[in-house]
Amino acid sequence: MIWQFVGWFVIFGIGALWHFIFAWTGGWAPIGWILPVNESVWEHVKLMFWPALIYYIIEGIFIYKKTNNFVFAKAMTFYLTPILSIAIFYVVYGATGFENFIFDSVVLFLLTGLQQFVSYKLLTREIIPAKEKSQLPLFIGSIVDISILAILLIVFTYAPIKIPLFEHEFYSDTGLYGILPSYV
Repeated sequence: MIWQFVGWFVIFGIGALWHFIFAWTGGWAPIGWILPVNESVWEHVKLMFWPALIYYIIEGIFIYKKTNNFVFAKAMTFYLTPILSIAIFYVVYGATGFENFIFDSVVLFLLTGLQQFVSYKLLTREIIPAKEKSQLPLFIGSIVDISILAILLIVFTYAPIKIPLFEHEFYSDTGLYGILPSYV
């Protein structure tokens, strides 16, 4: 429980900082694979994914063997929070046209807390008994799921699909995608 609670604040703090680092580097393209390179909804998924991955690797060193389904729990949260984040953005913006940095920060904070809560619930629940060989497919499937999301985050940074999800400032119809011309 302590790791999950601390993780809530660490992941949120790193994620909030993550938002600005690409601009601070002058738009250094090679680091864009882990940092948001524009204000698209998709790029903001990186605020939750990469900081969480770093934290979970460190966390795993200390508690992996003391928990149930560690990799599965983390894989589920990696998909839960981006899906909810994208849904919240489209519902709130679509219904009201409201877009605000403070609101986005509160959403990031709450989603990070939810991510850690779900992680805790899955870590403490016995989905497949630890001694069964059938845990291996769950472990491998979870690693594959995490890897797929990581690969998609990287690929769509440098080769975004021209749809609103990937558009810089979707709500402004900019027609800009990926690393912005001001950084190239």
